[in-house]
Amino acid sequence: MTQHSLAAGRRTPWLPPVPLIGAKLLELRKRRTLMAVTVAFTVGLPVIFYGIRLLYHLGNPARYAPAGAPNAFATAGTLMAEFGFIAATALGATAGTADLTDGMFRHLVITGRSRLALYLARIPAGLSILLSLAAAGFAVACLVTAFLGSPELASAVTVSPGDMIRSGLWLELDLVIGFTVGLGLGSLMGQRTVPVILLIVLEILITPALADHVLPYFLNGERLVVGVAMDQLKPAALAGGTTVGPGGGPRGLHIPPMPTWAMITVIVGWIIGWSAIGAWKMTTRDA
Repeated sequence: MTQHSLAAGRRTPWLPPVPLIGAKLLELRKRRTLMAVTVAFTVGLPVIFYGIRLLYHLGNPARYAPAGAPNAFATAGTLMAEFGFIAATALGATAGTADLTDGMFRHLVITGRSRLALYLARIPAGLSILLSLAAAGFAVACLVTAFLGSPELASAVTVSPGDMIRSGLWLELDLVIGFTVGLGLGSLMGQRTVPVILLIVLEILITPALADHVLPYFLNGERLVVGVAMDQLKPAALAGGTTVGPGGGPRGLHIPPMPTWAMITVIVGWIIGWSAIGAWKMTTRDA
């Protein structure tokens, strides 16, 4: 490349234009297997979960609680967070490595487009798919809880609209973390399989183990794991939900609570930190 073209490349805006975001969105949507898994883990999971509960309740109302019981809402939200995190990491890792695996990275660099813009375009493209599907799935949980609950137990604990809103926002935040970490790690490693495996291990094994045990002299280190911070930020309406990790069952808080500013710092640090790492690798990778 000539010095003139290099100078032109430096003048390229780093903010991704809308057409570039749309192109990245279309690239992700064309991956049918990935989209099928994402839809299954975000929308299909609550539909199947509540469908089974409804059939059990209709078959034996005396033994099985209504489909919209508060404990079912907690379990559905927890399962959506865990499986949704896995789908988010897969989507993020794929978005971060698509140009490399498709052999298009060199071509995109030669065109003079900003590498930073190429990376940043993946964030709104992927999140627009992920968050909209998660919102649709969570809406199913809210509707079932609102209309198929237990009218005869009016004095019992119920899930209020405010609880639903807080739970929905927490779920979306969890998926944003999964996507951005998967995107950054995928860009750093140049492949998507290993990052997805590592983040599944983090979500299903490491985070529950750290959240359930206080390690002497390593408490602050445990608190730096984003899953531990998210567990402590989890709304009360989702507390007691059945998990997939070691031991199953509800996951309680077994380490001293973190200050709110500390939880926010850890969560924001993971999002910005991994985004910065992925962007750095994108801008320094050899074409």
